[in-house]
Amino acid sequence: MVREDMTIVAPATPGGTGAISIVRLSGPDAFRIAGRLTGLSPSHAPPRTMRRCSVHDAPGEILDSALAVFFPGPHSFTGEDVVEIHLHGNPVVVETVVRAACAAGALPAGPGEFSRRAFHGGKMDLTQAEGLCDLIAARTEDAARSALRQMRGGLREEIVPLRERLLSLLTLQEAAIDFAEEDDVPAITGRQLTERISEIMERLGELLRSYESGRRFRDGATVVIAGVANVGKSRLLNRLAGEERAIVTETPGTTRDYLHADVPIGGVPVTLIDTAGLRETADPVEREGVRRSLEIIASADLVLFVLDGSRAASTGDRSAYEEVAGRPHLVLVNKSDLPAAEEGSGFAGAGKRGALRLSAKTGEGIGDLVAAVAREVAPAEGAIRSQAPLTRARQRLAVEGALSALSRAKAAVEEGLPLEFPAADVREAAGALAELLGEVAPEEVLDAIFGTFCIGK
Repeated sequence: MVREDMTIVAPATPGGTGAISIVRLSGPDAFRIAGRLTGLSPSHAPPRTMRRCSVHDAPGEILDSALAVFFPGPHSFTGEDVVEIHLHGNPVVVETVVRAACAAGALPAGPGEFSRRAFHGGKMDLTQAEGLCDLIAARTEDAARSALRQMRGGLREEIVPLRERLLSLLTLQEAAIDFAEEDDVPAITGRQLTERISEIMERLGELLRSYESGRRFRDGATVVIAGVANVGKSRLLNRLAGEERAIVTETPGTTRDYLHADVPIGGVPVTLIDTAGLRETADPVEREGVRRSLEIIASADLVLFVLDGSRAASTGDRSAYEEVAGRPHLVLVNKSDLPAAEEGSGFAGAGKRGALRLSAKTGEGIGDLVAAVAREVAPAEGAIRSQAPLTRARQRLAVEGALSALSRAKAAVEEGLPLEFPAADVREAAGALAELLGEVAPEEVLDAIFGTFCIGK
């Protein structure tokens, strides 16, 4: 539960040693407690201005030389009175000052409690809070830009007008229901109702389609390197990762379990996974590696199926390809530095996105491969600057709920049902969008969202 009547305290910077660490207080007694620790009074310290001070504990012993900033509510991050004390970046000093603040009446903040207070204080909606969390955790520059756009209200700017249009439409429907006999009540025809619902559904559909790119910015994409043993999968992982992540030898079956490396491709954080060679084997360890490889392939966003271009494709290659043929994949004909004996033309499964020749050993064709992977897992160039995509399953489910309700409303109008039926569906759609913004949010939903934040944020 949010303890709005209490003052909370926590480090606002990561643990460990550094130049600066910040301790943050928020709540009705933040100024009093900070004054007791620093000797400063907000009446003598201009708001949002750093003041030099010494930090003392209750007995009066100096703990550190610091800087303090007072943020009077409601013009603060949480909407409450907030104080930030900038200390030297020693974990011992930080912990001592936090203890002194608690001794003066503060409570240790829980995960995300500052942000949760900002949400309850109307400083941000739920999508903005999620954008803030995603910005902190972003692993690429474009992922950070996407999260920043959402934190600054990009998704809200899309949702609020749509919800207002739904409420306006609902008002017309309810007026037509309640005052059907009145001459001065504007009527809405079935055609007009259908057209307005369709327009809103079209925009919601565009938002729903943004989820896949938004999810990848937030969670990343999984790209699996697959094929039989000794075709160069591990060397390819090392080449793409820019480091020796996998052992490379001429002995088949070196990789018995999957290995992974994280690289940014097309602005998306990509986890590359090198899998065990796909083949029948009596070795129980290698057989377990193959089983795990098949599980990973089944859930991958993209599979890189590697062939040895210096020899004709074998029965084993074709059998292994059957495991990836239905998944989105690229066929890679490796070892282009050697005389060509295989072109890969016989590999044309339903999920094939293209074929490339390359050499994991020399680097030939790697640039083309990176570009091809980016086309498959990253959004179109410039999309990151033009929209705030849906990024979480919660958001996707809310939009899907609104679309489902509007689909029923449209069907009800087309079937000629009384206005009460489509009106109920439009009301449900508006409620789904309210849930997306957090205007209607059960405590367990808030617990799940803010519980993922770090302490101090």
